[in-house]
Amino acid sequence: MTMLPDITAVAAAIKEAARGEALSRFQKLQDHEIKEKTPGDLVTVADLETERALNSALSGLLPGSIMVGEEAVAENPGLLHALAGDDACWIIDPIDGTINYAHGVPLFATMVALVVGGEVVGGWIYDSVHDLMAMAEKGAGAYLDGQRVSLPPAPPLNRLSGCLHLAGYDRELAATAARNFEAVGPLLVLHCAGLEYQLMLKGRLHYAVYLRTNPWDHAPGQLILAEAGGHTARLDGSPYGIDVITHPSPLLATVGEGAWAALRSSLFGLKND
Repeated sequence: MTMLPDITAVAAAIKEAARGEALSRFQKLQDHEIKEKTPGDLVTVADLETERALNSALSGLLPGSIMVGEEAVAENPGLLHALAGDDACWIIDPIDGTINYAHGVPLFATMVALVVGGEVVGGWIYDSVHDLMAMAEKGAGAYLDGQRVSLPPAPPLNRLSGCLHLAGYDRELAATAARNFEAVGPLLVLHCAGLEYQLMLKGRLHYAVYLRTNPWDHAPGQLILAEAGGHTARLDGSPYGIDVITHPSPLLATVGEGAWAALRSSLFGLKND
């Protein structure tokens, strides 16, 4: 049985790497330190150095564990296969919101999840600009800035605020959502899933819909939100899986199961069972 590292020790390591490598370079990057992995998908020297620092720190906390970092997977997609195995794996997003980061917008986070036997057992989301850490260990609750979080009942449908990431998705579904926007509250998009999950913990955001569901973008937030009382599933009702990169149905993360069902029905026009 894998002995898991102390959740606060992991948080301390993440803070040190994020502040030392990402925050220290923020708004100081030179043009040659920003590149495109693919058209529109940026990577900076800060992403690479933060991931490198996290690899070192986390492997020290859990010797023999496997590092599945966003930037490493970009170079070697085969690393993703480790997530379905029995070994302990760290999923690392050194800078979530790289587009914001590269343009000097202070909306980015560092995210880490610990996976053992294919199951997410620990999650951390760190906002280094505001020194705000969200974290959870499976079965032990969610914490934000050191305080236990238990989400209250969701407000009425017309007061649910959320964000949609549906660019390039099924036009009919997107059009249905657009016709039904008046049924829900205000919409916003941070272009940073980590901060959107943190806002759900704060009660300032009540849902988020994602087309892209890479494990480094969602594995930490999924666990933390669930431990706080939230609910996440794909719009077709299937659960989120860290080893499923491409899926025909978007992911709907909400502050509660009731809100999930109401949004699925009223915003997307889908019938609940």
